[in-house]
Amino acid sequence: MENLIRQSDRLAELLGLTYQPIAFMFSETKPPGALGFKKAGGGCVGPLIFSASKGKTVAFDENSTGYPCSAFYLGYGEWIFPGIEYFLSHGPVPGRECERFVKTPALAREYVASFKSERRREGAIVFKPVRAFTAGEEPVAVSLFADSDRMSALVFLAHYAHPLSRDRIETGFASACMSLFTIPLRYADEGVMKAFWGLHDIAVRSSLPKEITSLSMPLAMYRELCAHAEEGLLSTGNWEKLRARARGE
Repeated sequence: MENLIRQSDRLAELLGLTYQPIAFMFSETKPPGALGFKKAGGGCVGPLIFSASKGKTVAFDENSTGYPCSAFYLGYGEWIFPGIEYFLSHGPVPGRECERFVKTPALAREYVASFKSERRREGAIVFKPVRAFTAGEEPVAVSLFADSDRMSALVFLAHYAHPLSRDRIETGFASACMSLFTIPLRYADEGVMKAFWGLHDIAVRSSLPKEITSLSMPLAMYRELCAHAEEGLLSTGNWEKLRARARGE
């Protein structure tokens, strides 16, 4: 872990990141003092997960999952709620304004079902800065939070050794918790070197800094990015111009 932390810190320094790289792991119980909800239904987990990039430890278990959608996408719930397909699309959902994210309820239901966990999750999910991991703790996937200049640098760095690839980075319709947990976990489980560009969820973006999106990937891919940081574009004059712009110079 010491080498990963050193390389991660160096990547963050070269990028000039405002927010720390974070990762999640699985644990039998929530760590003492971790931020989180006191009960299920307490809110959206996206902004809480983002707070880990400010140095916090955040944790969830089956009794503290946030909204029903968070419980489902974290793997603790069997379904979100009856009528979720109408809520995401349009239709009769008493007391709620439909999001109109998806053209038809049938498409919305098919989409949600595609992310159902094979088995109900047990234990806790813990998010914290990469530099807070200790020996014996293994991150599953890593997320970075960046503005457009830094995200552009990350996209190029992800292709540094793979310039012919067209699937190193994906994006698309996804909630905040899917962007930061469900999808990168799927990549990790499948053993693919792929990152998801996320936090496009307009239902959550008003609770996040307006310039921020996320890039989340399995640990193996993050190690590769870190290994290339020193020799890649982050050492060039063009990148220094963008870093200077961020500093207002």
